[in-house]
Amino acid sequence: MGWFGRGRREESEGSPPSLVVLAQRALAERGMETTVEVLPGERARLVGTDGRVFLLENLAAQVHGEPPAVQADMVADHFDRMIQAYSEPAPEDLGADELRDRIRLRILSEHGGTPSDPADLSYARPFAPGLVLGLCVDYPTMVSTLSASALPKLALGVDELFAIGQLNTDDEPVDGHAEIAPGVFVVEGESLFVASKAVNLPALFGSSPFGTVFAIPHRHLLLAAPIRDADGLQAVQTLAGMLLQVLTTQERGLPGGQLSPLLLFSRNGQVSAVSGFDEETGAMRIEVDERFQEALEQAARSEGTSEG
Repeated sequence: MGWFGRGRREESEGSPPSLVVLAQRALAERGMETTVEVLPGERARLVGTDGRVFLLENLAAQVHGEPPAVQADMVADHFDRMIQAYSEPAPEDLGADELRDRIRLRILSEHGGTPSDPADLSYARPFAPGLVLGLCVDYPTMVSTLSASALPKLALGVDELFAIGQLNTDDEPVDGHAEIAPGVFVVEGESLFVASKAVNLPALFGSSPFGTVFAIPHRHLLLAAPIRDADGLQAVQTLAGMLLQVLTTQERGLPGGQLSPLLLFSRNGQVSAVSGFDEETGAMRIEVDERFQEALEQAARSEGTSEG
């Protein structure tokens, strides 16, 4: 997975209705009859006779541009995994040890869960503008976001869940971790928790006494520029260009949807936004507030002191 997303494929002649037909057929072959509902914006979903809802947006992104035979196989595999997931135990049925193994901390939209996995996040803890820290259970075939109503029924308390979830997210594997420009790093992978590693940036990049500017445009990608010297602002400007490229060049949309379009600044456990968008032109701009300005000035003075 490249940091800007998968490479472009030749456009196929498939259309959204073709995916609906494939999905309905795959579910029918597995004993689930469905009807089609068209949502605002011409987004289709399938609703089973038992009330189950099957969203197709993520699946559409996965199969986009593939030959028809490959699409059919991918759709069949998708629903095989989904049906298998129905047999997984509910979070409240997991013992303490199994819950410790499966719990993950995840950065989520403050508006509640993900498009395919909505949840009541009233228990979530604030992280950054528009973002909160929620809890997920990582099953072999799916990831389930915990709702507030489930927490009192679990074998572990909330504080322990957050603490262990953080450790497990820190341990999630990544596919790439590299410096792709002077002072600018990329961390990416297939794991749904790659962006959530931003909660513990020192675990990835070591000490950064003046803080770190980072971006998490989607769940599989983390871009970061630790502020260590006078070149920090240049690294942040490079990072801003890379973020804008990610936000504007993904013709199939961001994997799992957009997480945050902002540059964020983390220092001493506090995270704030250091970018915005011009209301008229939509252009991104870096916003140097007092806290960020202080960090840049301290980094520059530190470098001058060490040279003296």
